[in-house]
Amino acid sequence: MRTVGQILKEEREKKFYSVEEIEKATKIRKELLEALEQGQYQKLPPPTFTQGFIKNYGKFLDLNQEKLLAIFRREFSENKNPPRILESFSNPMDRGRFHLTPGKVLSTTVLILIIIFFSYLWLEYRFLVGTPFLELEQPVDQQQVSAEEITISGRTDAEAQVTLNNQEIQIDQNGRFSQTIKLSSNVNNIAITATLAGKQTTIQRTVFLKK
Repeated sequence: MRTVGQILKEEREKKFYSVEEIEKATKIRKELLEALEQGQYQKLPPPTFTQGFIKNYGKFLDLNQEKLLAIFRREFSENKNPPRILESFSNPMDRGRFHLTPGKVLSTTVLILIIIFFSYLWLEYRFLVGTPFLELEQPVDQQQVSAEEITISGRTDAEAQVTLNNQEIQIDQNGRFSQTIKLSSNVNNIAITATLAGKQTTIQRTVFLKK
């Protein structure tokens, strides 16, 4: 006697349907349809779900659903390898989607807290031990200019205090600064100092004024 899988497969081929078309119409994954047609019940979900697959498949092919289920029950009772329980079969097409679980939420939360903790430690280390960051973008050292004014610009830590030749200058919330000064001689020595938590970083530049 033919199995329920053979009946379904023969009817599908008789009506020139591909497995992919059946998958799209019934929302049953291709690998489950193939396992059902081949009678590989160990690859299928529990009987309750499998019977639902058979009913949907048979209905699509205009077959007698009760007859198909009766054949399946007989096959299943004689099968020595009953179907194993697989997760997420209540909606077979959703198996590949992401499912949010309490464990995943907890793991993500712990990871975020660890990142925040070590970021805090790094900032505290820089604040208590390291010297402040300071980068001078303009001018470059030994620069020669013809104008009597020059713009000093750069960036530092947002919490730092910056002085230009011992005169405090303002920085913005991102730690950037820009100050225009007048050159007073042929050779101008410029010193930029960033101070944070009692620590200092100084950059010196020499600018030549060509007259």
